[in-house]
Amino acid sequence: MTIPLRNTDFAYGLVSQLFHWLIVALILFQYTWAWRISNVEGFRARFELVTQHKTIGMVVLGLAVLRLVWRLFNRPPALPDHMARWERLGAHAGHWLLYVLIFAMPLSGWLYSSAAGLGDYWWGPVNFPSLVDSNEALEDLMARVHQVLGITLGVVAVGHALAALRHHFWVRDDVLKRMLPIWRKQ
Repeated sequence: MTIPLRNTDFAYGLVSQLFHWLIVALILFQYTWAWRISNVEGFRARFELVTQHKTIGMVVLGLAVLRLVWRLFNRPPALPDHMARWERLGAHAGHWLLYVLIFAMPLSGWLYSSAAGLGDYWWGPVNFPSLVDSNEALEDLMARVHQVLGITLGVVAVGHALAALRHHFWVRDDVLKRMLPIWRKQ
């Protein structure tokens, strides 16, 4: 059975699933890279890892923009009828908080890098403009903001994953399955 590109009443379509799982994978990769940056020795090795981290962050930002546009024109499947009002509110709030954090993380990193006077660029020749002039006080602030946002994103994402697992193993509904490409409700 082929997976439809667009969302259906019962499940997310292939495009939504690709955005979701690709962004998940890149964010997990980013946490690994951030850990490696803080543990690597040598300026050259650290510079290369930071450049890769910034590049992937900009890719996440671009994918987040595309994902949000897709979501605005492609309604997600409705939540199950059996969910209590508080669960529905929590699910909606959690999803929008994830969107805010997924945008805020790369933007705060971009501001941090700009304030440090480093500019942002990809591995190749593409350069992103500095958002602000070099400013040590702003650099320190944005470093803390980026770190707090990273911790917050991690906590919210783990909560999101645990909620999906709760639905799958405890509630035994299709909430998790509808984001998996291997499952289709008839």
